Amino acid sequence: MEQPMTDDPALAGVASKPAASPAGTHAPVQSRQRMRDGTELLLRTWQPDPARFAEPLGSVLLVHGLAEHAGRYQHVAELLCGLGLRVRAFDLRGHGASGGARMVADHPDAYLNDLAEIYDAAVPVWHELPILLGHSMGGLIAARFATARVRPVRALVLSSPALALRLSRPALALHRVLLTLAPRLRVPNPIDARHLSHDPAVVAAYRADPLVQTTITAGVLEGFIRGMAQAQADAALLEAPTLMLVGGADRVVDPAGSRTFFDHAPPDLREQVWFDHGYHEIFNEAQPLRGEVFAALSGWLQRRLASPQR
Repeated sequence: MEQPMTDDPALAGVASKPAASPAGTHAPVQSRQRMRDGTELLLRTWQPDPARFAEPLGSVLLVHGLAEHAGRYQHVAELLCGLGLRVRAFDLRGHGASGGARMVADHPDAYLNDLAEIYDAAVPVWHELPILLGHSMGGLIAARFATARVRPVRALVLSSPALALRLSRPALALHRVLLTLAPRLRVPNPIDARHLSHDPAVVAAYRADPLVQTTITAGVLEGFIRGMAQAQADAALLEAPTLMLVGGADRVVDPAGSRTFFDHAPPDLREQVWFDHGYHEIFNEAQPLRGEVFAALSGWLQRRLASPQR
């Protein structure tokens, strides 16, 4: 395995290189980490400005959603770096520039296991528990990671988490057939880009992005369905402060799932901000809504950073 070209010892054993980034932004270090099964995942790590922060005030592990990749979170990482946080995100297996069969998960906990390996490589070097942030399917993965207590986290942020889906009876019946006969068969991804954001530029960029996947498999969808049920059943087991940011007009996932999860989470740990007119990608919404979402996220994180770790 190649050696890293970075000063971050948490990337030991992975190949690294600086990524291109627009002038005036935080350029991530790109690297690859090999999972136990040999699959290599692409990682991106952003550091806060050392001129403002002698040391990071905390660390974030960021998990992206279905069919996309971590490179779409540059602006989110910049916001977090501005708060003094270091950020590490990775392309899920079968997504983006990571290895693995496209949109195939041969084990129901494959994504959870990968997140645990990313965690285990970083946390001993960071010497602190990370804040776990997940969007959509990444929100489901993060919720499962926290409620199953795979590893302890400092805090949990769920953006439009996939905790319920709207599946018609015909669609569910077709899924069952494909799951039995062809679980790895790729079929068109049902996500309609028009329902991601009210910002036309975001929709156009998503459609033009060559790293966005246009297919899905029954195996991945089944992992979704089982994972949602387990996360809802385990919501009361949360041990970390949790912020849920939900778009009330979400047509990709059913926002009612967020209400159910919130209702069963420990009252002293939960906080939910509901954006009535927000579509699915609330971090990519049109202004002024995007600014409102970022303000809610920033305020909550600043309160967490000011509090002693649990």
